[in-house]
Amino acid sequence: QRRRFVSDASHELKTPLASIRLLSDSISQSADMDSATMREFVADIGSEAERLQRTTEKLLDLSRRDDGVQPDVTIVDLQQAVHGTLHLLRPLADQSGVTITCLMSEGVTVRASEDDIYHIVFNLVENAIKYTPDGGTITVSLAKAGRDAVLEIADTGVGIPEADLPHVFDRFYRVDKARSRETGGTGLGLSIVKQIVRLHAGTVTVASEYGKGTTFTVQLPVK
Repeated sequence: QRRRFVSDASHELKTPLASIRLLSDSISQSADMDSATMREFVADIGSEAERLQRTTEKLLDLSRRDDGVQPDVTIVDLQQAVHGTLHLLRPLADQSGVTITCLMSEGVTVRASEDDIYHIVFNLVENAIKYTPDGGTITVSLAKAGRDAVLEIADTGVGIPEADLPHVFDRFYRVDKARSRETGGTGLGLSIVKQIVRLHAGTVTVASEYGKGTTFTVQLPVK
């Protein structure tokens, strides 16, 4: 598993590095490149550098968690934490023509790291935005069920084929590899979500119907 992880990580880093090398070589070897083309190439280099940064940050996050680094925990009000994270994601949703609606109970608290709750919500909702077409909706629900807090992110997106469902939390796994490259996906976000939820003695599950939508459900013990 370690060898496969290193191999997959190397491949993920190699692709944007190769693109940067190709673009920079094109600029340096072209004596008569017009300024518009050069700006386009430089912008592409910047985009690939951002992809590298996102990948390395998530790899470092996974590495710290694999090493058992424990985050600072506190009592987190989930409604406030979710609202704060959605506030950051609404511009992306608006840009994609996707509507986010909330159905959240008050007073649902968990003992967790605020940063970890942010990562859970951000990764799941960002993923939903990326794979929900223009005009679609994402519903974020929060409720208390017995001794658990239940957070659901349901979208009306493209859905996940049944054969892919068992693998969506695997590191570097992408359902639609071409689409993931376009949207900047690393194939690490859902792995991080699962690791965080497990660290907090919770569970995360996924249900999907291809072509109709996907629902991720996170359960965490309430405080």
